[in-house]
Amino acid sequence: MDLAAGDAGAAHQQLRDEVAEKCQKLFQDFLEEFQNSDGEVKYLHDAEELIRPERNTLIVSFVDLEQFNQQLSTTVQEEFYRIRELTSARIGSLMRISGQVVRTHPVHPELVRIQETQAELPRGSIPRSVEVILRAEAVESAQAGDKCDFTGSLIVVPDVAQLSTPGVRAETGSRVSGTEGYETEGIRGLRALGVRDLSYKLVFLACYVAPTNPRFGGKELRDEEQTAESIKNQMSVKEWEKVFEMSQDKNLYHNLCTSLFPTVHGNDEVKRGILLMLFGGVPKTTAEGTSLRGDINVCIVGDPSTAKSQFLKHVEEFSPRAVYTSGKASSAAGLTAAVVKDEESHEFVIEAGALMLADNGVCCIDEFDKMDIRDQVAIHEAMEQQTISITKAGVKATLNARTSILAAANPVGGRYDRSKSLKQNINLSAPIMSRFDLFFILVDECNEVTDYAIARRIVDLHSRIEESVDRIYSLDDIRRYLLFARQFKPKISKESEDFIVEQYKRLRQRDGSGVIKSSWRITVRQLESMIRLSEAMARMHCCDEVHPKHVKEAFRLLNKSIIRVETPDVNLDQDDEQQMEDQEAEDGVNDGADAPTGGNSLVNGISDHSEDANKDAAPKASMKLGFSEYRRISNLIVLHLRKAEEEEDDSSLKKSDLINWYLKEIESEIESEEELINRKKIIERIIHRLIHYDHILIELTHTGLKGSAEGESFDEDPYLVVNPNYQLED
Repeated sequence: MDLAAGDAGAAHQQLRDEVAEKCQKLFQDFLEEFQNSDGEVKYLHDAEELIRPERNTLIVSFVDLEQFNQQLSTTVQEEFYRIRELTSARIGSLMRISGQVVRTHPVHPELVRIQETQAELPRGSIPRSVEVILRAEAVESAQAGDKCDFTGSLIVVPDVAQLSTPGVRAETGSRVSGTEGYETEGIRGLRALGVRDLSYKLVFLACYVAPTNPRFGGKELRDEEQTAESIKNQMSVKEWEKVFEMSQDKNLYHNLCTSLFPTVHGNDEVKRGILLMLFGGVPKTTAEGTSLRGDINVCIVGDPSTAKSQFLKHVEEFSPRAVYTSGKASSAAGLTAAVVKDEESHEFVIEAGALMLADNGVCCIDEFDKMDIRDQVAIHEAMEQQTISITKAGVKATLNARTSILAAANPVGGRYDRSKSLKQNINLSAPIMSRFDLFFILVDECNEVTDYAIARRIVDLHSRIEESVDRIYSLDDIRRYLLFARQFKPKISKESEDFIVEQYKRLRQRDGSGVIKSSWRITVRQLESMIRLSEAMARMHCCDEVHPKHVKEAFRLLNKSIIRVETPDVNLDQDDEQQMEDQEAEDGVNDGADAPTGGNSLVNGISDHSEDANKDAAPKASMKLGFSEYRRISNLIVLHLRKAEEEEDDSSLKKSDLINWYLKEIESEIESEEELINRKKIIERIIHRLIHYDHILIELTHTGLKGSAEGESFDEDPYLVVNPNYQLED
């Protein structure tokens, strides 16, 4: 009996893990003996606090452990597990995994779902996810969109969701049919009887959650609760000296732009706008509880191959909380939030979209113009109120989306048309356009100097990438400076306030006068944009007050995006030049046909023709008109014709009457007979262009539409009407 008991005890004797016991002893010595720079024991007091019921976590710096015992730190840091490597072989092992939180549960706050980050994802693979169960003080420490490290162990739990799947139930009946016992098929397993197997699934039980980059990454880049003093305490002496040196740099604006986008040549205005977007304005809350956003939205419109997507990719890689998405492949639910049914409880829960995942960060949307109209409408609220309201399937919630939007769009037709305004070049609605603080237009121009510089830069990147990338500040330095500068909340001084009001009045008056055509209507949102940009400039220079020089730079950037791209002058002699080219080509053919008749006739013919051409061409000057002036005169003509049509005054609809009306309108500006003849010629050419090139006006003769078979008898003074499909520009 005793022998059997002794054998059983020997069989179940636990094997000693000598390495684990040695590590445990060394770690205990580390907690009891490690001292900080002041000579005090650093972790002993915190370890004693674990006796209290509400405390069960001790945070230890790995740098201190490595400094205390190099061999112990190497043993602890033996392997770093990823979500893809979580298999049943890892069950029960203490490990740390990293991922992005994509779902939080409203009823069970301890349950979150994490997903592989883009950097860990193998090419062509769908990101895998795993459920994480949090305990004690780790609950609600991670929100949707955070990139966190989870420390804990992999466990197995019953998969209750599989039990609730529909299946064949076991049925018993009192009646016995005549075919009972004569079935050709037997019972195939327990499922046919309605018995279900209990399956299991893997979940991760986490005891501690920390941001992926606890100092200057994760959600802490825009953490409003931090102070400048707490940030300074997180930095080393060398890092703080670097931040102080950057704040004293006189060329900080230029150096930050160069360091942030070293591989993009030119486009300095775009770089400045994106840099101010990263600093952001100061969010405010009024006494009534209304929130005023501080985030800056930027849209880049340009021709293909003008580095639009490169700007978005740079920002996504630099910003610790940025989401990159494509407009064509995104739906309204994917951008904002989706209501899905939970697998276990079968209740509806909210799954975060791109804007929620980028909360307190940047959402980069490429191909913004390719989005459907109903999907664009979904982000109206998120861009201005910075919230997302959901009322679906019995779920009513308002979620935060405090994100800056950096969008890239292609013009209509692929190329930017300089002769049209911005709103005619992009497929965006007026409400969406007014919500962007800055618009940047990138036009692919043929310039020998610029083309050489761009080609040189691209070749250098391919041949010697390390030498060609010249950064004045490293990305880590810029992140630290961003985090520190964002703690400033500059106030607008009285002098700056007067300057902002004056600049806004200038913009409104210029927009109302119609002298310079703006890209879109100037509204109060442009005034708020100027305030946000001024605050971002003050933040960048670590100022507690907004100075007029900050407002001046903000107004300059805003002015760049409001005024349209300069349009070329309108050539009013285009028809005459075309006729001259056709005549020259015809004369050349005729001269070639007469060549065999004699050499003198050919030589004399050419010389005579060239002399005549020189005589005609000498006084000839190209007649050009500025685009804004051409548009102003054409709008006057259209308005007068439509007014005459409404009054049914047929006498004022003829071409000659229209010319006389215009000359009478400007008679105060005409001082000589020569100027009168010149103005008459200009208005005739404008009417000719409106008829034959712009197709805004239509000629009517006595026999019908001009150019028809019946209307061969040309009327020198036709009736003019406005094309019914033409819409007058604002």
